[in-house]
Amino acid sequence: MVRKSAAASGIVLLLILPCCGGGEVVTALPSPGSVQPQYLPEGTPVTNERWTCSDDLRIAVGGHGREKSVLTAGGNDFKPSWSRTGSELTFFRALRYGSSFADWKTRLCVIRADGSGLRELTSGDYADFNPTWTRDGTHLVAFNRYAVGGSDRNDIYLISPDGRVGDEVLVSDPRNPYEWVFSGLRDGRLFIAGVSWSAGPPVARSFLLTPSPGRTGVYEEIVRPTTRLWHKLSLSPSETKVAYMLDLDDNMSTYRDVVLCYADFDAASRVVSNPVAFTEDDPNDISEYPRWNADETLIIYDSNRSGRYQLYAYRLADRMTVRLTDGRSNAQFGNFENLPK
Repeated sequence: MVRKSAAASGIVLLLILPCCGGGEVVTALPSPGSVQPQYLPEGTPVTNERWTCSDDLRIAVGGHGREKSVLTAGGNDFKPSWSRTGSELTFFRALRYGSSFADWKTRLCVIRADGSGLRELTSGDYADFNPTWTRDGTHLVAFNRYAVGGSDRNDIYLISPDGRVGDEVLVSDPRNPYEWVFSGLRDGRLFIAGVSWSAGPPVARSFLLTPSPGRTGVYEEIVRPTTRLWHKLSLSPSETKVAYMLDLDDNMSTYRDVVLCYADFDAASRVVSNPVAFTEDDPNDISEYPRWNADETLIIYDSNRSGRYQLYAYRLADRMTVRLTDGRSNAQFGNFENLPK
């Protein structure tokens, strides 16, 4: 069984995957193991921005020189995402753990950034997970619902943070077995991925989806720099860059073969290009969940390289990395203030 302690140690992360594919890595990407992160002294102040994270699987808010504020209790809360307005966070709460993620039951939640006003948005009858916010002014929560029609199925929904259970609206094409929402654009399109296991190795593709609740939306394919599995993709605030986890062996059962990358993104031509890896391929460690800061000088992520999951920031200008958290608890799934994924 995958229990709460196992989830905190990272086992749960293996079960929540967006897409996959087999193939080569582009030559612009450093070869596995060639990236050797360089570290700034612990405590170096690289940003004044606050972040939210799962702190021992409790939703928390912290920042350099700030006292950590723990917003939830119980130790079952995952993947917070900060709204563009700065007023709210969304996350999912595990109600039941299973031997595979298809057996999980979770509930989508929202809470004000000051810890007040906790609301439950979904019933807890499904595996609802990895929510984020739209950026087009609608202030909706986009999320994924897994395995309603089988373990090879995932669907995308939208719901208002003021909505009630049952108000969620399906926006992915029900004819497509597996689609996953990563992030939203200011023009209302959603950056999504799809995967098919219909024949042979999994086949992955990425799209910008213009949602049209009640009917099939418009899908525009994205040109990817690699055919390998990428997941937990984050779109930068300017919408000109992405950061993501790149799987080096297309094995969906582990994150120990993942390196973190960022790349350029052109929303008009729908092309992701010029990828750069910034963590090393080390089977002893897991680095995961990269997210941007406001001016795109930093990428926040978590890693267990110290023996306990901690938040780190990678500084693009000089390729230096600094640990952000104090090591006294497991800190995962970091997200900077006012920045949807």
